[in-house]
Amino acid sequence: MGIRDTYIVLGNMASMWVGIVGGILLGDVWLYRLCPFVTNGLAPLRMLFMILLRNIAFSLIVFLISYSVLLAGLILFVEGLYVGFMTSFVARSLMVIVPLLPHGVFEVLGYSLIALAGVRYHGNGNYVRVLVIGFVLIIAAALIESFVSVQIARHLLSKELCGIA
Repeated sequence: MGIRDTYIVLGNMASMWVGIVGGILLGDVWLYRLCPFVTNGLAPLRMLFMILLRNIAFSLIVFLISYSVLLAGLILFVEGLYVGFMTSFVARSLMVIVPLLPHGVFEVLGYSLIALAGVRYHGNGNYVRVLVIGFVLIIAAALIESFVSVQIARHLLSKELCGIA
């Protein structure tokens, strides 16, 4: 991966993180919608399956429609806005980023690499290795989200924000 590709990946990652923070700041607080998700007893393996299904579907969309660097960055920014907005249902605070960090680093890097692979694919470049690494990171992120991030969210957010004793 050359210096141009590195800048593309870093730019895509920054775009998505800016979207996440922007979505959190734009969102309203509707505690009744997300508190059951944070506090429910959904089994980690079932959650893993749901997360993998969603993330792999989104990854394929990112790969297929990333015709240019600008479009890839825009797609990831919009996804970041969506994630941030949905996360803002928990609290009107950037504290909600804490449960996103353990898996978010891998997930955002994975999406950024998949977007780079899409740009390379549409430009007739070498994309397979970057695509595979991106999907491995997405799978790793799903594992971390299912088994670690949800526990952090339950611990940090359920008592203070959802009124759970």
